[in-house]
Amino acid sequence: MLSWWYQLVEPRDSITLAQNDPLHRTRVASILLLISLLTCIAFIPAGLSSTNYHVLPPVLGLLAVTLVAIFLNRQGKVQALGALIAVAVNATLIAVLLTYPQFVLPQNAMPIYDLFVLSVIIAVSFLPGQGVVFTTLFNCLFITIDMIFQPHTADLQNALTTTNYTILLRPLAIQIIVALVTYIWVRNANRAIEKANQAELIAQLERDMAQQKRELDTGIQQLLQTLVEAANGNLNIRAPYSQENVLWQVGSAVNMLVSRLQRTTMNEQELTRIKEELRRVIQNVRESKRNHNNFYLMPGGTDMDPLISELLGCNLSQPTYPLSSSPFQRRELNTNTSEPGPGSGM
Repeated sequence: MLSWWYQLVEPRDSITLAQNDPLHRTRVASILLLISLLTCIAFIPAGLSSTNYHVLPPVLGLLAVTLVAIFLNRQGKVQALGALIAVAVNATLIAVLLTYPQFVLPQNAMPIYDLFVLSVIIAVSFLPGQGVVFTTLFNCLFITIDMIFQPHTADLQNALTTTNYTILLRPLAIQIIVALVTYIWVRNANRAIEKANQAELIAQLERDMAQQKRELDTGIQQLLQTLVEAANGNLNIRAPYSQENVLWQVGSAVNMLVSRLQRTTMNEQELTRIKEELRRVIQNVRESKRNHNNFYLMPGGTDMDPLISELLGCNLSQPTYPLSSSPFQRRELNTNTSEPGPGSGM
């Protein structure tokens, strides 16, 4: 039923504020502001009918403060709102008591002292403990001083004399008892909420640790699988890691290690081929020199081919197959010529 009012006076991010403040003081402040607004509107006719209209200015002042407090509640400043409303309530009651005709306090003004407990309740709801103590002491001190020193009507003076001023104990007891009970209740509620938050935090930490353990187990299995594959000769394997994974740095290091191992293996294979090609060339040259005949040198497909071409003064090429009866044709090198050639150094 009050959803329209909550949308009007509560902050837009009230859900976030409720998470930070489990007591949801913005909702309590919204209800308080609605009560204050309705009370001020209801007391306007009473202020118009009061003697010399002394009730009307305080009521209008409280109405203006309520409108300002609505703006504070929209901003989520509930502590400033509580302090403002508590001061405004006390100021309204004090102004009503001090503006009676000729400043004389009648007996029917006694219930007004009881209304000072409203500021205590507001202070308990929105202010820290120091604010509650200060508000309660101020109310008790003002009630005592005003009851003793403000002029009284005859009926009130007779009541005070008859009861030896024990009638003053009622408003004072109301202030102290309400402040003590509500403060203890709010403190216990805050402690219970803190314990609940701690339990929720512990549960959340346990869930996070369990999730992290599962991720670690999965990551370790992936690393082991990658290392086993690499050890079995599959150097194209890589660990599938992203930066969101807790082991992404380890996975990146493993991938770098496998990449370097792959390059090293390829270099070793190339070096082995070059050595084999070198032994083949040396063997062919030696046989040609020993037999004093020409020898044919085919390319080996390694990095030694350009070097051998430069040393022998020719270009190595694959055999060609012409249409003639010769099975194939190759470039020949004559090792028996007496005239030094480019490859005579071999």
